[in-house]
Amino acid sequence: MTEQTRYEICVQRNSDFLNTFVGERGQRTLVYISKFCLEKECTFDKKSARMSDFNQGARAVILEIRHWLDMDISKLEKE
Repeated sequence: MTEQTRYEICVQRNSDFLNTFVGERGQRTLVYISKFCLEKECTFDKKSARMSDFNQGARAVILEIRHWLDMDISKLEKE
């Protein structure tokens, strides 16, 4: 088995995310994750720094998903 280049890994990962979150089922899941992970909400909790940290971690999940869904493969440099 040959080792994949960074370019190939990015292309494959982008494809995997797109295949996961397309279609009616995938979009429903993405909407749920967006709400659950506070994508469009303030993550600051004035009562608890720990909760703020937890919220930031949750939000990082949806931001990573969006990163891969929004990636423009044509702008990647081939190695």
